Amino acid sequence: MTRLFVNPKFESAFAALGWNSFERVFIQFLPDYERLTKMTVKRVQVPAPGGVIDAFFKLYHHQQSGWAFWFRPSKARCEFENYAVFERLGIPSAERIAWGEERNFFGLLRRAFILTRAVPQATELDKFMDTKPPPAQRHRLARELAGLVRRLHEARFYHNDLVWRNILVSLEQPDAPRLFLIDCPRGFFARTGRERERLRDLASLDKAAVKLASRPERLRFLLAYLGKEKLDDEARALARACLDYRRERWPEDWRGK
Repeated sequence: MTRLFVNPKFESAFAALGWNSFERVFIQFLPDYERLTKMTVKRVQVPAPGGVIDAFFKLYHHQQSGWAFWFRPSKARCEFENYAVFERLGIPSAERIAWGEERNFFGLLRRAFILTRAVPQATELDKFMDTKPPPAQRHRLARELAGLVRRLHEARFYHNDLVWRNILVSLEQPDAPRLFLIDCPRGFFARTGRERERLRDLASLDKAAVKLASRPERLRFLLAYLGKEKLDDEARALARACLDYRRERWPEDWRGK
């Protein structure tokens, strides 16, 4: 049993190419399917009106773990739907093109893919920060990221894997780089336990910030997230809670910072 869902924006292009099934899309991008690993990510080009689109084809291959997704959506589908959430909230992210999955007769997941447009001239946030960008640019990006995370959390949505490698910096306009959030198959809306989920996202960001940002920069990020200009009791409490979460969750990386 297979499924294929195409973003309506790309339906006519897929129809013209005859990409009307999971198998047709899968074979197009991974013809050598015998060599699949658990997860395969491949940069591809998708024909479209007016030219071709640079894209990423990410495939999850489940040889023995299909039971984990029995009566549950695949990671590919979850990521595709979470990008739709980002779009509604005005969060820059990879543009959705299509997702598909294959299950056996019993509903066990075997393969699932997501196809997204590549973010132009992008690099991961940690790699970008390694280039030592000017202080003003670092400050602007930190405020931008704080605003994006606050917008997610105000909607009660939590990324659940908000690490720096899942944040891209687009250098399409070198003087005004932009941030994009990607790789979000585990994101979800939470009705209860929101404080714990919020701390998970913020502490995950701080885990990398310890190595690539100063303490004042990390504190300014939290102030921007809270919409504050000056340190107060709420900001101090949030900073301590993030540190406590890091110490509890990643004790091997804890250095008291």
